[in-house]
Amino acid sequence: MGVLTRRFGSRQPTPVQVRWQDGEPVEFQRRPVRRGPSFLVTDVRERWIEESPWPFPSPMPVGGDRIRCWRVLARSSGDLERPAEEFVLRMRAGPGVWDLIRVDD
Repeated sequence: MGVLTRRFGSRQPTPVQVRWQDGEPVEFQRRPVRRGPSFLVTDVRERWIEESPWPFPSPMPVGGDRIRCWRVLARSSGDLERPAEEFVLRMRAGPGVWDLIRVDD
């Protein structure tokens, strides 16, 4: 494995574009696929905040990165007959920076 492959390997988790309303996610679509299926959130199962320390030493008495997380049930908008699948959506501190983790059964 080359140095660049290790350093710039595939991104995990998947980046997504999320539409939300009243502080809750209501629809999401994987990026960079612009014309791929979107998913409609049918239920929010759990909410929590993850905190990670800064990856570098800092003299400032500030916490690390705060990540808001939602465990949701969602259906593909292209096939509403299929049962809902479980996903975890994570929003980093910056606006519009979302990650998606598919929960395996």
